[in-house]
Amino acid sequence: MKIGFPRALYYFDYFPFWAGFFYRLGIEVITSPPTHRQIMEQGLKKASDETCLPLKLMAGHIQALTNVDAVFLPRMVSVEENTYSCPKFLGIPETLLPAVPLGIPVLSVVLNWRKSKRQILKDLQDFGIQLGKNRTEIRKAFIEGQAWQKRYEDSKGAGWDFEDSLREIERATKGLTMSQSTPIHSSIPAKDKDIDRLRISLVGHSYLTLESYANLDILRRLREKAEVELTEHVNQEEVNAHLLGLRKKLFWSHAKQIYGSGNKFVKDPQVDGVIYLSCFGCGTDSMVQEMLARIAREQHKPYMVVTLDEHSGEAGLVTRLEAFLDMVERRKIHEGNVSTYGERLDRDSNTL
Repeated sequence: MKIGFPRALYYFDYFPFWAGFFYRLGIEVITSPPTHRQIMEQGLKKASDETCLPLKLMAGHIQALTNVDAVFLPRMVSVEENTYSCPKFLGIPETLLPAVPLGIPVLSVVLNWRKSKRQILKDLQDFGIQLGKNRTEIRKAFIEGQAWQKRYEDSKGAGWDFEDSLREIERATKGLTMSQSTPIHSSIPAKDKDIDRLRISLVGHSYLTLESYANLDILRRLREKAEVELTEHVNQEEVNAHLLGLRKKLFWSHAKQIYGSGNKFVKDPQVDGVIYLSCFGCGTDSMVQEMLARIAREQHKPYMVVTLDEHSGEAGLVTRLEAFLDMVERRKIHEGNVSTYGERLDRDSNTL
């Protein structure tokens, strides 16, 4: 049996779990190809105009799945206790049914960690009936999926390479056994960081910051001129520590990760500037990026928001990046040159 898995949205965070789950069941997982222009165009035709860019890309990736026995569209309600996924995640698969190629069935299951682990396992076992698997097989597959996900999460950090990590997982789902002692990512050769280079943090949803076609290859462009820190490089303990100052808890998983890591970057004196990558129409981003902007102003940290949609142009992005990096570099070099009229004129010091 071959199951199609779109290379969008939850692929960038939770594909290892589902890869391990299906691998244990002896089911081959076929992923759609990396995003290209045709996928983008197909997604725009099949998705509603009111949806965000990542959902439009998801529709295009579903269209790109061919020669599969079914398309897998899980409903990822919650991935940790007391949180929810993005509200638009909850409408999958119904909102994307028009994108499914004719004649291909859809397989779906609810994954909700707000409920007990026993209930999650029960939902997966009910789902296993559609696959012709018994409860014992599903239980073992659930444990295998959790193990793959944990190893993937543990591999995140400095030198972690997303593409290599997922590439190895995809190879494993095609029958290449993964050794428990072997990391699931290809390590990047260690090299001494140039202390004179800028350190820029890129924060945002993983399915946008790691989606090189949709974000106009912003990560590569930044790495040409600076050391880049990502949201994914911050471990959960540090994220939780930088959420403590909130008056009310954030109940969206991605929003918590973005705000916690962004707060850390903004307050880190070693980080020279922060770029928030958002997409037009994202409700959670409209709140989180404003919260981070206020902290950045208080810390006098260079901060820029880049908003993307299907109409974003490469020239405009390159111009903004170059201007931002030039400003940050000038600030870093000349920050000690204090004007004879005072250190600064802003709301926190002198008034006119």
